[in-house]
Amino acid sequence: MLKDKPIKELILETKRILGIGLSDGLTNSDPPQEMIDKLKNDIFLFSACKTHIELKEMSMLLIDELDKVRSWEDFSQQALKVNNDYNVDYLESEYLFATSSSQMAAKWVDIEKDSGRYNLQYRTAMDSRVRESHRVLQDTTLPSDDPFWNLYYPPNGWRCRCTVSEVLKGKYPESDSQEAEGKGEVATTQIGADGKNKAEIFRFNPGKQEVVFPQNHPYYKVKTVVNDNLR
Repeated sequence: MLKDKPIKELILETKRILGIGLSDGLTNSDPPQEMIDKLKNDIFLFSACKTHIELKEMSMLLIDELDKVRSWEDFSQQALKVNNDYNVDYLESEYLFATSSSQMAAKWVDIEKDSGRYNLQYRTAMDSRVRESHRVLQDTTLPSDDPFWNLYYPPNGWRCRCTVSEVLKGKYPESDSQEAEGKGEVATTQIGADGKNKAEIFRFNPGKQEVVFPQNHPYYKVKTVVNDNLR
């Protein structure tokens, strides 16, 4: 199914747009080619999984709430809503995330080169758009090998503009690691209507894992199926 021309074209177009975000994020940085290849591969897999989920959601629209086949007019209207969700609203957020995540992944390469010389300091955009749960992480200062950065290294959500800066050890007091993790947990908690934490997927480090998108993203639930279909 994923090899059918119209579907393949949607996958490749999604990959192209997210790839622009990747390129923008890697501007003015020079990560190893091996990392770049892994980030590109992650974007392709993400695009394929996203397309598979979108098609599955559209196919479910063929039958209405009364288990009857929808009319063409009704189906087309519902399908257009799904298309707008996935290929306009979601895609914009995913593009911005790809830019930020790839930028932070490349930054991690330099951080590892300087390991031991500097601490890392969490910094927000410091404006009115910063969400309060991220604002409390401002100035969190810890060594680069602290476990905090495994889970709460930016970006910590859709449209997150937070970053980290290397600071000289001793210039700023080090934060309490356990307290910082508590704040990070709050920053990545958003309970949905189903009672599940939708923001927990952002507890990852794109630089350490060499990926663009969080590997617990709901799209990846069909990763095995997609890989089999792409072979």
